[in-house]
Amino acid sequence: MTDLLNNPKEESGIPVLDIFNYGKWHYQMRFLLQSKGLLEVCKKPLSPHASPSATNCWNKLSFEAITLITSKLNSNDPSLTEIIKFLTLKDVLIEQPREILSRLQEYTRLQHTQTNKRVTNSTTLISTTDHPYRITYYCTNRKHNIKCISHKKEECYAENPHLRPQKRNSNRKFHNMIASAYYFKAQALITTKDSLPNKTQAVIDCGATQHMFGMKNLFTSLSPVSLFSIATGAPSRNLIAKGVGNVTIFSNGNTLNLSNRLFVPKLSCNVISLLQLFNSKLTINRQDSVFQLVSNGTTLLQGYIKNNLMKFNLEIPSSFVTTSINDMWHKRLGHPGRLPVRNMGLSSNNAPCITCDLNKAHLLPFKHQFEPVSSPLDCVHIDIVGPITPSSISGYCYFLTIVDQATSFKMTFFLRNKSDTFNQFVVEKKQMENQLNQKLKKIFSDRGGVFLNSAFKKLADLHGLLHIFSPAYTPKNNGFAERANWTILEKTRCLLNGSNLSNS
Repeated sequence: MTDLLNNPKEESGIPVLDIFNYGKWHYQMRFLLQSKGLLEVCKKPLSPHASPSATNCWNKLSFEAITLITSKLNSNDPSLTEIIKFLTLKDVLIEQPREILSRLQEYTRLQHTQTNKRVTNSTTLISTTDHPYRITYYCTNRKHNIKCISHKKEECYAENPHLRPQKRNSNRKFHNMIASAYYFKAQALITTKDSLPNKTQAVIDCGATQHMFGMKNLFTSLSPVSLFSIATGAPSRNLIAKGVGNVTIFSNGNTLNLSNRLFVPKLSCNVISLLQLFNSKLTINRQDSVFQLVSNGTTLLQGYIKNNLMKFNLEIPSSFVTTSINDMWHKRLGHPGRLPVRNMGLSSNNAPCITCDLNKAHLLPFKHQFEPVSSPLDCVHIDIVGPITPSSISGYCYFLTIVDQATSFKMTFFLRNKSDTFNQFVVEKKQMENQLNQKLKKIFSDRGGVFLNSAFKKLADLHGLLHIFSPAYTPKNNGFAERANWTILEKTRCLLNGSNLSNS
């Protein structure tokens, strides 16, 4: 990595892509594309209003980016080679390097899920490979590239577009499997006379191609899958699998372990594929209405037959915890948000995290608004702060805050004792009314003893003032004065710390 940072043009430091080193490969390939000025064409599509010169320049950069990306692919992996070959044969996708990067990420994720191998932190960061790589050349501008060895000049689609085969259903199916987020289909055909069983039961179905479960807490490990469609008896009601993982089934004291099984949240009944059981070399023994799944003479599962269906009840252990690789990284990294996880090249899991909900909870914003006023002294908000320790040199321990709601003008008056609040307010009231030539109409305060007393009540009755009190233990209802107090205290704290003066 040091060589790559010192010399961005050096490509030998980038490993060849396989299903285990996508994180390192993606990070170094992104840095190399950025150093060559090719990262923008991999992130943003071409504007439909671009000029012809800009289009030609963008196509040239896209071709360079595709060549650079495909040169770092594992030529020994036939599936990976088929993916790139299919993508480059498409007129639309050959100009979209970002599509290739997206498909490569989906491919590595799917391969990793199918192989069911967990990648540790150290393996991801230092994994290397000695597989050779090849440089792929393409034919463009309706000319055959002599360096391209995948086909002859007479078979070149760029030079002979009439030879390009027309789209067929088989081609569309291949496109669905590889180019469109790996779209697979499984089948589940269940026929019964009575109502469907609940999710705590499972049936053995000869028409199912995969084991499928609708309860997440049955999985001992679970990883997300890009897209997995399950065809049912009703073509318009296909189900979607949301994950692949391992399942341990407990029934009547017996245990059956199943790996690489589908998680289908909307599945109304857990389904066990009969063919998958046969592939696992399991046998079924029946005696009257009871059947057993046997492996090497050991009974793994016992169920019953009802309405021509083989059923068994599921026991859900309370100690099972559903986890995935994304959940593991989310916990190890200190429960970060979705954006940092995506920036590290990991897929963001939208599942809720109980730990995050408990420890990152905040109060909802207070949406209360005061009745609007139009003129100064229509309403003033007052509050007192203190006692402040240590007191000032002059002996002041409190200060009175007065905020005019119409103008947001703030006034602060220092007090030695709380009992001086009323007298100070009366003095300031006379001064404000005299200076503005207007009368004070409304006072808003909390229910503190310095405001809720007979002196303020007599003042309000004498001058016709409306004195409004906020509810107890709700300082947010006196937001004007409380916000002014915080502003004054923060400014004072900054001035004291910045000037290195004593607190007094």
